[in-house]
Amino acid sequence: MRFPWLLAIVLSTVAASAAAAEKVTLRLGDVKGDRFISLRESGQLKDLPYDLKLTSFDSGAPVQEALNAGALDVGFTGDLPFLFVYAAGAPVKAVGAWQNNPDSIALLTRSDAGIQSLKDLKGKQIAVNRGGWGHYLLLGLLERAGLKPGDVTLRFLGPVDGRAALASHAVDAWATWEPYVSSARVVDRDILVPQGGGKGILSGYSYALAREEALKDAGKREAIADLQARLAKAQIWAQQHPEAFAKALSVSLGMPENITQRWIASAQIRPVDFTPKLADSLQKSADFFYKNHVLPKPVDVHQAFDYSLSTQANQIALSQETKHE
Repeated sequence: MRFPWLLAIVLSTVAASAAAAEKVTLRLGDVKGDRFISLRESGQLKDLPYDLKLTSFDSGAPVQEALNAGALDVGFTGDLPFLFVYAAGAPVKAVGAWQNNPDSIALLTRSDAGIQSLKDLKGKQIAVNRGGWGHYLLLGLLERAGLKPGDVTLRFLGPVDGRAALASHAVDAWATWEPYVSSARVVDRDILVPQGGGKGILSGYSYALAREEALKDAGKREAIADLQARLAKAQIWAQQHPEAFAKALSVSLGMPENITQRWIASAQIRPVDFTPKLADSLQKSADFFYKNHVLPKPVDVHQAFDYSLSTQANQIALSQETKHE
């Protein structure tokens, strides 16, 4: 060839184009974007060896729907929305986890609703998200108070509509989670029903979920494992920099900073070691929902977990736990 330098340029360009074409795109769904914001603000999104496309949702259920429809590869959501789509046969598996303070999931009421104790819930109308944390919390609180589900009237509403229903006196109480708890407490002056927190009822676990189709792709598997490690680091950064994180949440989500500060302090989000004990926890929830006729049939959740992509994230979570011992 008369121009070997030209061949070198052509080959280099072809190689670069091939490398660019092979770069994985990971489609991520998050609830209210708080995980994504911690990733961004902590610097964990710098120099990603893959492309990350984010879609933000108001609650876990639509994340699950998008995963089930194939619109996402990975979704961040609570344990209970995952339980329902898995029970319905959705092709998704839990691949990683973190934990919220269970008391950051709570039953709220108005000061004029006449609810001074859990027993006062009898005869009341209560807003919950069907099959989610709010629904589970309420059933657990009723059991704690010696009441039955039939002693109250459930209104199945998403978080935005639940808040509006409580404010307009359409319901007497509303079971929800952060950041909706902090927003309702600060802005609407709603109050916590006595003993109405999730501790002792809810696990507080949330999961990174992946479509089985994505788990069969070697490039996406590698990207998912890397993303989980980065998320664990980001969550530790958020714990260590609450003021900076609160400010970033405020700016990104359009919330007053006093609400995002309260949200962070309440939720106490931390990465956890992703082991079969989490499957045992979800199994307990599945059995409880079946007992209360929320799930139509018994569900064995132990096949819903893939522990093979969490090694890096687990090491980060365990190293953080060791520092606090």
